[in-house]
Amino acid sequence: MNLKLYWENVLEYFEEEEWPLYEVDNENKTAVTYVRGDNATFRLFVWLDGESKVLNLAWYYPSNIPANKRHLILDLLNRLNYRFIMGKLVMNPESGGLALRISVSVDGTRFSVGQFDSSINWGIWLADEFYPKFMSLIYGDYTVDEVLEDKAKPQLRLVEKAEEQGELFEEDEART
Repeated sequence: MNLKLYWENVLEYFEEEEWPLYEVDNENKTAVTYVRGDNATFRLFVWLDGESKVLNLAWYYPSNIPANKRHLILDLLNRLNYRFIMGKLVMNPESGGLALRISVSVDGTRFSVGQFDSSINWGIWLADEFYPKFMSLIYGDYTVDEVLEDKAKPQLRLVEKAEEQGELFEEDEART
C-alpha cells in the first residue's frame, strides 16, 4: 500500500468537491476544513496515520462542555456510542471539547471515493443530528433519558462546506 498516494487521493477528493482545506500538512498527512450542518458548524480534521495505516476523520463541535455538565454529556455519549456500528463520540475531560470520530483501516486497500464520501457525509449528518441533544443537556433542564426519548425522526440533511469558520475553534483540540 502506498500511503503517500492514498493521502494524495484524499486531498484530490476535497479539491474536486471544491471544498477548501485550511491547514494541510503533507509530511504528517493531516488536513483541516469546516462544514456547516443545519444545527452547527464543525471543524473537520482528517489524518492518515502511517504507522497504524488508519484514516481518521473527526468532527469537532463548536462548543466546549461546561465542567458542571460533563457528567451528563458523558452519560449521553456512553449511551449513544453503544448504538454505533462505526465511529464514536468523545469528550476531552480537561477542556470539555466534544468530537465525533470515525477511523477506517486502509491497510491493503485502495482509495475509494464512494467510501470516503459516505464516511464524511454520514459523520456530518450524525454530528449535526446530535448537536441539539447536547445543547438540551447543557442549556436546558433535561435529563439524559428525556433527551434520548426525543421522538423526532432523523432526516438526512444537506450540508454546506463552511469557508470562513476558522475562528470558531482552538487548534489544541486537534487529536485530543
